Amino acid sequence: MEPTTFDKMKMGAMMGGTVGLCVGLVFGTVNIMRFGSGQRGAISMLGSYMAGSAASFGFFMSIGSVIRSEESQRMTWPSQAPLGMRPSIYVAPRNEQ
Repeated sequence: MEPTTFDKMKMGAMMGGTVGLCVGLVFGTVNIMRFGSGQRGAISMLGSYMAGSAASFGFFMSIGSVIRSEESQRMTWPSQAPLGMRPSIYVAPRNEQ
């Protein structure tokens, strides 16, 4: 049985959150080493970088996974599509003599 749309959204959010945590760790560490941690401390600044990156990546990945999974029908050639969905431009075949 195929996973539901909500399950696909959760999987996308988990994957995006994981990628966001890793990216936040890398960029946060680089920024802390370059500019210092300030008054909040290194761990607090690194955590905020990681949380912000994970939230944004997770949000967009969940939306993207839902959009990608909306169409479950197989792609067909335009000539096999229903009449209302065929392209409006028709290119006639060449007459070779």
